[in-house]
Amino acid sequence: MKPLLYLWLAMLAACASPTPEVKGPDPLPAQSESWPPPVGAVVLDRVPVSDEEALDVGLSVFDPGLAEDVTSHGTRGIFPDIRRAEVRYLPVLLRQALVESGAWGVVRVLPEADPTAEVQVGATILHSDGERLVLRVTARDAAGRVWLDGIYTDVATAADYPVAAGGDPFADLYRQVANDLLAARGALPASELRQLGTVSELRYAASLAPEAFSAYVATDSDGIYQVQRLPADNDPMLLRIGRLREQEYRFIDTVDEQYLDLLENMRPTYDLWRQYGREQAEYIADYHRRLQDRDSAGRRGSYAALEQTYNTFRWSKIQQQDLQELAEGFDNEVTPTVMDVSGRVFRLSGNLGAQYQEWRDILRQIFALETGLPVGDGGG
Repeated sequence: MKPLLYLWLAMLAACASPTPEVKGPDPLPAQSESWPPPVGAVVLDRVPVSDEEALDVGLSVFDPGLAEDVTSHGTRGIFPDIRRAEVRYLPVLLRQALVESGAWGVVRVLPEADPTAEVQVGATILHSDGERLVLRVTARDAAGRVWLDGIYTDVATAADYPVAAGGDPFADLYRQVANDLLAARGALPASELRQLGTVSELRYAASLAPEAFSAYVATDSDGIYQVQRLPADNDPMLLRIGRLREQEYRFIDTVDEQYLDLLENMRPTYDLWRQYGREQAEYIADYHRRLQDRDSAGRRGSYAALEQTYNTFRWSKIQQQDLQELAEGFDNEVTPTVMDVSGRVFRLSGNLGAQYQEWRDILRQIFALETGLPVGDGGG
């Protein structure tokens, strides 16, 4: 009986002491005033298209949006390792929305941007804390036309947590981006859409063999790529480049599987982190409101004060232990990739971006050996 009495007295003593100062990230960065309102409830537009009309989409891993001043990360509530994992995780969620719309061809998550893709989409993470997600999304087609360039905001509520199986607190944001991409496509003449496949192919060929293909496409006064002339359908060099691009796609499809594995492995812990992050953001906002009216914070020694102390303690423990373990695990998700070309086996290592670049370099070396041509930098 005495141990329980001592424990209860200790808890009362803790509540009788001054309420601890709540330390946490700034509610929102200064630039948040320029952000648009949340997208709200969004219904995904589903517009199936034929294979002939379908455009392939490349989703590059997102920019983490980390400031060069690392000392600002703490005040903004940013965990750099987790943010660097989000840049690989969030594009997979956007990919799911695009695939579910049925409006596109193959949708791939790319380790880096491909300017020769029929449609290339990228984003920068401006804010992500479990309560609010803010992305700056850009999209342009192979001809260089800008389809999207804007900021998207979504806010999670208590009803979004715990996250339902297969769901996401910010699914409305991804659905809105998918709908806007579809609207941008609908605003273009059918003739220009039909030409994107050819422009993409010729730009890729020119990036690989500029001496042979740079004259086939050129930019107009607005910086838009236009087809100048077409090679023969059975051009042997173009056929060879087509086979090389298929090899590049093979690697990307293999990488796609790793991104999907990352999604499944990361989802439970990441969703828990976002749930606690939302609770913490809500708690900090409530705390600042209480400072303006101290009576509403509860008397010292009350249950409200005890609960307040517990919430602060719980979040500090999550920060110290769970988040560090989570961040360290993210850095270990990449596995080596084994690829083969014409019976030759290549083992690629490093992060996915490094593997992608190594594979492209290998393919270009093979192309140079087969054709005797100098190889371009692949920049499109």
